[in-house]
Amino acid sequence: MDDIEVAGPPRWARIAGTVGWMAPILGFVPLHLPWIFGIPFLAHPESFDAWYHGRSNGTESLPDGILGIPAGGFYLAALTLLAILGGILSLGLISPWGLVYPRWIPLLGGRRVPAWFPLTPTVLGSALMIGYALTLPVQIPRAIAEASPADPFTITGALVGLPIFLAWTVALPVAGWSYFRRTRRATLLSSASA
Repeated sequence: MDDIEVAGPPRWARIAGTVGWMAPILGFVPLHLPWIFGIPFLAHPESFDAWYHGRSNGTESLPDGILGIPAGGFYLAALTLLAILGGILSLGLISPWGLVYPRWIPLLGGRRVPAWFPLTPTVLGSALMIGYALTLPVQIPRAIAEASPADPFTITGALVGLPIFLAWTVALPVAGWSYFRRTRRATLLSSASA
């Protein structure tokens, strides 16, 4: 496959890949950064503080935090890191460096990226997000109906986080499908010429 040229992504895939990196990087991360540092931006301040410091809503078993970081902050930082990695993955599905490792990467620079490398997390992430999205028609109305100051994130999640999540849930598998088709064609051509 090294000598076979892989076509660039079609317009629809570039749009999907762009939405796929923008949703987590420009949508998810800025909303969660204040929360990581304990700032209850667009959250209920009283319940946020209890949740952040491990005194409510499932964080009670970690009241001292993890590695000296409050339990809520640690959880949000891990979630934000996953969103950043997912955004980079989405961008890679439509970028040249998603096909060939950049030259500055030691030992791998200039070599083809094996198609399974970005496609495995794309398929797994898409399956998880789609599975979760299928539960939302039941979860969201119930969460909004039961929203109270005891839950720090319900309304923000429904009004801000949900559209971002749904956009990413659609965009990632669409960009992944294009990447699969483009790299599959190159693999088939490579094996036919061998």
